[in-house]
Amino acid sequence: MDQAFHVLYLGRMSGGFMKHPNVKLLRAVGMMIGAIVGVGVFGLPYAFSQSGTAIGLVWLLVIGGLLTLLQLMFAEVAIQTPGKSRLVGLTARYLGRHMRWVTIVALSAGIWGAMLAYLIVGGRFLHLLLSPVFGGQELIYPIVIWAIASYLIYRGLQFAAKLEVIVVLVLLFLFIFIIALSLPSIDVAHYAAVLKPDYLLPYGVILFSLAGIGIVPEMADVLGGERKKDLGRAVVIGMSIILLLYGLFALAVVGVTGSETTQTAFDGLIPAFGSSFGVIATLLGSITIISIFMVLGIEMLNTLRFDFKLPHKTAWMVTVGVPLVLFLVGVREFIELVGFIGSVFGGTLGILIALTYWKMRRSPVCVKHHCVNFPAPLTWALITLFAGGVLVEVVPLLLN
Repeated sequence: MDQAFHVLYLGRMSGGFMKHPNVKLLRAVGMMIGAIVGVGVFGLPYAFSQSGTAIGLVWLLVIGGLLTLLQLMFAEVAIQTPGKSRLVGLTARYLGRHMRWVTIVALSAGIWGAMLAYLIVGGRFLHLLLSPVFGGQELIYPIVIWAIASYLIYRGLQFAAKLEVIVVLVLLFLFIFIIALSLPSIDVAHYAAVLKPDYLLPYGVILFSLAGIGIVPEMADVLGGERKKDLGRAVVIGMSIILLLYGLFALAVVGVTGSETTQTAFDGLIPAFGSSFGVIATLLGSITIISIFMVLGIEMLNTLRFDFKLPHKTAWMVTVGVPLVLFLVGVREFIELVGFIGSVFGGTLGILIALTYWKMRRSPVCVKHHCVNFPAPLTWALITLFAGGVLVEVVPLLLN
């Protein structure tokens, strides 16, 4: 507790009066939470219920720990490297310009995949909210979500980044509200009830839910030159809060719904908590998902406009067209989707960042270690693990 207190505050007493909190550190931590917390967390309870709660928790701690190490590696690269390069620029600098395209493809595919995942979950929420009044097939509601968000993306709303802060606060409120509401209804027997354990299922889902590693350079900018040494601390605090929130949320949902846990979590809770809960949760969830879909879309739109020099209208059509086409051709299984994206594209980015760190350590720019100094065997162990996750997901598809 004392250490946590000193992390969040300057912690030095002068004349009996405590100094002001480290606002920049708090902002950096908040930025990390905002970049990572998203739709992926909805899939965690289902993954835990299918693998076994204990197995799910072990996966969460292991993958969370590995990604924290990876974030610290990226933080070291961001601090050591002069200028304001981001993930694409940093991989190009240390791994060669050809790797720039690998990074862009992995990032773009990850964004499109995330947009599709938000489309699936958002459509489910909107269907639960509006179908009792308007009826209609569930297939219609994701398209409604897509139409609203696509219009907002085309408009290129300037407040998108500011809106994301409000959206993340709404998401955090929902998670904490559900955790608190679930406590009286938890049946501990649900944690042990696993009929056909799928031990590998949580890997990709958790990796997807913890995506957002590209935010580290922005965190470094927020901290500024004098406090860049706090970047590693901000990473550890942010990841610790996220892992705690994810673990509690998954345990709360599984404890209530057990074997009836659904892929998107919320709809399985409605029978337990009643229709009023369903209206509030799905309304807030739908608004949140439209907003985050919009933010992701604007990020993708700007990438196509500025990195690929596409006209605004063309960039918009490509941005919103890819997830819609994927949805219409039948890519609608939420857990399978986030598992694939997390394992393949999240794993690819993990490999690229670990390789970038390894090359940076041996370059002339590495003078003094600020965040972490990992030995080469640990770096290659991380690369091997991520590569294994990619192969486990891709090889069966190739064989089929």
